[in-house]
Formats: sequence, C-alpha cells, structure tokens
Amino acid sequence: MVSAMNKKYSTTFEVKWAEVDPNLHLRHTVYLDYGDQTRIRFFEENNLPFNKLMRLGIGPILFGTQTDFKKEVLLSEKVKIDCELVDITSDGRKWTIKHLVYKEEGSIAAEMVYRGAWFDLKQRKVIAPPQEVHDIMLSINDYKYEKEEN
Repeated sequence: MVSAMNKKYSTTFEVKWAEVDPNLHLRHTVYLDYGDQTRIRFFEENNLPFNKLMRLGIGPILFGTQTDFKKEVLLSEKVKIDCELVDITSDGRKWTIKHLVYKEEGSIAAEMVYRGAWFDLKQRKVIAPPQEVHDIMLSINDYKYEKEEN
C-alpha cells in the first residue's frame, strides 16, 4: 500500500488547430497524448530521458486507460496537466498514474487514469525496473509505502 503527499508534477499545453475536432473541442485522443507527454517531460526533468531507458533495455507499457471528460477544452486554451502516482507494486513492476487536466481558471476538464508496467525490451516481458527507475517513479509525488497491518 502506498500513500501520497501533496506535491505533484505538472506541465502546460496550448491547444493547437490540429488538435481539435469539428466542434473546436480538444479531440479525445489528444488528452491521451498530453498525458503521455506529461510523463515523458517528468522523466526527462528527473534524469531519465527515453534514450537512457533504451540503454537500460526497458520501456513503459500500458495495460489500459480510463478518461472521464468533465468540461470542454477549446482551441487556443491553455491547460495544465498534473501527474500523480496512485498505486505501485513494492518492486515497482506495475503502477497506476492519474492525470488531472485543469482549465486556465482552475476547474478540472478531465481525469485520466493509466495502468501500466515496466517492460524488458529484449525478453519481451514485464519486469521490475532498476532501483534508480523505481525511485524516480516514487518521486512523482513523493510516495511513501505504508506498512501493511497484520
């Protein structure tokens, strides 16, 4: 079991013409792209760029995503997306990350939950990541494992 602190990583995006549907709403698939890019930016800013992951022979994979849309996001709006580690196995192998998408005035436009794992690119299977990667994952929002009660 894991508990979260209040510190969360976040980044911003401005909605571009190529990212909207005919109603000028942010396309549903772009929300997922923004979530992916948020995690990539977090890793890069914490000394874990993707070329380093490639040298380690691992990469993140997704088992599933759930997106709940709450308010529309329109062309040229700026949105902030945060990144919160909500669950992780003790060895770091599997994880769940939640992203909230905030409109400029602070209301929540969407919530995205990603269930994923670390994947060995040679063995083609889910593995526990190196300790350095596990530690960086835990630092997303300063997670601490809670002691299990008997």
